[in-house]
Amino acid sequence: MTDGVAATTARALASSGLLTLPDPLAALRLVREVYRGGTNLYTLLGIAAARWPRRTAIIDDDGAITYRQLQAKTESLARELSQSGAGPGEAVGIMCRNGRDFAASVFAAALVGADVVLVSTEFRADALAGALSTHQIATMFCDNEFAEQVREASGSAMVIDPAAVPPEPGKRRPRVVASGRLILLTSGTTGVPKGVPRSPRMSSGLGVGMTILQRTGLRVGSRIAVAVPMFHGLGLGMLMLTVSLGGTVLTRGRFDAEAVLAQASLQRADAMSVVPIMLARILDLPQRVRARNPLPSLRAVLSSGDRLDPGLARRFMDDYGEILYNGYGSTEVGIGALATPRELRNAPETVGHPVAGCPVRIFDRNGRAVGPRVTGRIFIGGELRTDGYIGGGAKAVIDSFTSTGDMGYLDNSGRLYIVGREDDMIVSGGENVYPRALENALSAYPDVAENAVVGVADDQFGRRLAAFIVPRPDIDVDVAALREYLKGKVSRFEQPRDIHIVDTIPRNPAGKVIRKQLAT
Repeated sequence: MTDGVAATTARALASSGLLTLPDPLAALRLVREVYRGGTNLYTLLGIAAARWPRRTAIIDDDGAITYRQLQAKTESLARELSQSGAGPGEAVGIMCRNGRDFAASVFAAALVGADVVLVSTEFRADALAGALSTHQIATMFCDNEFAEQVREASGSAMVIDPAAVPPEPGKRRPRVVASGRLILLTSGTTGVPKGVPRSPRMSSGLGVGMTILQRTGLRVGSRIAVAVPMFHGLGLGMLMLTVSLGGTVLTRGRFDAEAVLAQASLQRADAMSVVPIMLARILDLPQRVRARNPLPSLRAVLSSGDRLDPGLARRFMDDYGEILYNGYGSTEVGIGALATPRELRNAPETVGHPVAGCPVRIFDRNGRAVGPRVTGRIFIGGELRTDGYIGGGAKAVIDSFTSTGDMGYLDNSGRLYIVGREDDMIVSGGENVYPRALENALSAYPDVAENAVVGVADDQFGRRLAAFIVPRPDIDVDVAALREYLKGKVSRFEQPRDIHIVDTIPRNPAGKVIRKQLAT
């Protein structure tokens, strides 16, 4: 742990209310001790339940549950696992929608030392069977709505509906053992989802968590709306951060913009975690709906998981104030950078400065580090990065830095900018072209609600860009006027060959555009 990360962590702990030691040196020593140690994910819940037993832990579709009740539910599920033989070396799958059952299932599997595999609730047939087989899942916690699908996908996995297991307060909990692995699945936008394993350690997410606390000002007891799926890295991270703060998770099983807004308003949310398309859906709500669901307590909205259009960021902050933060990273590296509202105003295309403990490097095609304002391959270091996928394969690694698969550059002040995905680059008329510049230009056009850009074959230039546009409600986009607007915004080779007006843009459950479906 570097002195810089330790100091950042100590300051964030003190400002958040988690650390109240008056002596800064004592605080720094405590942070170092915690950083060196490991922990079971269940420890976070156990500490919260001990400190704030009657505080509301989660408000979901089934109402409110306290930390003591969530702990009792978790320990009942852990006993169920122990009785079935699950433990270290076994894989337990979680296929639950956001809520208490997801949280209790994750903590229970962690408590007994099993590998925890987070399975998308959107998986069907082949994808589900592949996940069960690849990760050798012996036991599956799943909502009742998914039970039959799981049984059809695997005849051998034991299926447990966490909602059907009654809590048994007062019974002895299973012994807390060393954590197994936490396995996230990649988004699958470029192929079959891969398992990304991590061994949970207190030190792993400390820098990210403390950076979020320091930059957003969140404190102990914060009420955080988790709109993103919890099987997604951002959703899981925000769940764990909220529990660490002894806060209240506000969530729903399915995303509905009006319902999420109403819950955040009614429950006085301090923060909200979203993917960019969710911001767009909230802004698309009728003004009367937004007016009757004000958010006076909201101080931070954390967006991540996909490209945040500069135009969308500006629209959101114009309506809700300077509270929007944009996180950048991937399943393989975690969150590597976080842009503040001021940065999104002053440098709209940045994804911000790196987070504590996760340094960013830009390398050229030959693996040499490049200086500021030189575009290259983005690599991120730190303890959140993974060494490879379950079953083999890995992202490129240079000097203990892992590739994100993106191209970009750092400016003179150390802010990171994304140019595009390495595999999205096309060569048009001899020029290297990425979709992002055109996507950013389109997002600023007032008639465009959403857009996505892909490369397509072209007889004259070899490859050109094609744009897919969803108009704002009740708007007919004038394509000729849009083309005229783009002439002053992007280069000749970035001008789209085709502009398609569509009703929707295909996305996965985490909100990422599925470009393969657009290219066909």
